[in-house]
Amino acid sequence: MQENRYPCPNAATNGVPKANDPVWDKAPAAPLVENQTGTTPFLATELRLIRDDQAKMLYVRFSGEDDEVHSTYRLHDAPVYRGDVMELFIADTNDLAHYKELEVTPYDVRFDGVIRFAPDGTRDLNMDYDIAGWKTHTALGGNRLVSVWALPYGAFDVPPATGVSWRFNAFRIDHHSSRGMSLMAWQPTMQPTFHVPDVFGFLDFVD
Repeated sequence: MQENRYPCPNAATNGVPKANDPVWDKAPAAPLVENQTGTTPFLATELRLIRDDQAKMLYVRFSGEDDEVHSTYRLHDAPVYRGDVMELFIADTNDLAHYKELEVTPYDVRFDGVIRFAPDGTRDLNMDYDIAGWKTHTALGGNRLVSVWALPYGAFDVPPATGVSWRFNAFRIDHHSSRGMSLMAWQPTMQPTFHVPDVFGFLDFVD
């Protein structure tokens, strides 16, 4: 079974860490697996998260292999999930019927919204949520894809702090002209959708 708790350490940073900054070594690597089977995917992808309590910033790094990019959207909050994308679903209040959906494409186009589930199971996407100060830098080269995100604590209802835990999951969608579409997840849903909050893991903010 894939470990479902991620310990996010507090580390002093000098602004947004570069993709190769040694500070990332303080954070454990969380591999993504095939979403419907939990098996090793064709393309390797890992996730790391660190935070800086002094700067009040949460940093995210997706890194992995990429041999073909399919992404046509160029506008913020376009339906980027129809192409290649990296995603975080964050239930910072631990209400699994209400979570933030954050996405970034290989061309650094961002998407931020809020998902709500009604008691009857109907899912609604609210696009009024926009994160002020969210910075991303995504680079492609040498069959590698690396995306670094900087998320201000003010974007969340419950900010990170030692002892706080959120429910969350991480995903990647990859399209290929011969392999088709691959859905990858940190915590696989075992379904052809990412929106299964019951399988969300835990993001534990530690010293």
